[in-house]
Amino acid sequence: MSHFSSSSDSVILSCSNLQHSITSSDHSLSILKGVELQLKAGESLAISGASGSGKTTLLGLLAGLDVATEGELHMFGQSLQNMDEEGRAALRRQRVGFVFQSFQLLPTLSALDNVLLPMQLTGMTDARDKSLNALDSVGLSKRLTHYPSQLSGGEQQRVALARAFAGQPELLFADEPTGNLDHANGRHIADLLFDMNSKHGTALLLVSHDLDMANRCQRHMHLRDGQLHTDIKQAA
Repeated sequence: MSHFSSSSDSVILSCSNLQHSITSSDHSLSILKGVELQLKAGESLAISGASGSGKTTLLGLLAGLDVATEGELHMFGQSLQNMDEEGRAALRRQRVGFVFQSFQLLPTLSALDNVLLPMQLTGMTDARDKSLNALDSVGLSKRLTHYPSQLSGGEQQRVALARAFAGQPELLFADEPTGNLDHANGRHIADLLFDMNSKHGTALLLVSHDLDMANRCQRHMHLRDGQLHTDIKQAA
């Protein structure tokens, strides 16, 4: 598989003047108003903001899950605006991982099969070994055959982390990954997330209202009034 350069100084995700509106029959609601962002290989960036500020909408656009109304968006040197959904999906499958607040595990599959399935769909070699190693790395080697309904919330999110990292993505999107967990489990998941991020050299784009977690990223920006504002850490 041919990859765009992932040296530490290469920009792997960028957007310019990204705008997004939702139009109904009688009016248009502007959610994002000219977002500018760059993320380099191996870098961690947190985006925080009030509820309803558009954080999840922005993450979905940056990941190519939706298409912005206006603006330029590039991932690994490729314009997502000029790709169809099939092309964007192929790029995500090959190089991107996701962790969601709601875990997004398939209830009819075991922990092992939840991690294994995405890699099988891409034809990845050694998918089973990689899945076993990923689940072991999050402390679930004894829960391989358990289904999501048999796992606690913290365990389900650990399966989701294992799934996200098993394919060794170059870029990981995390949307409120501790939002459905109690404090102790949330802290454990955050520790695992940053440990795996560091170990694999994966770029991390984290959306969270948890400022303690956001401040663990190298950079921290704030979404307000539809725009990303000055990097909080750089301004300090």
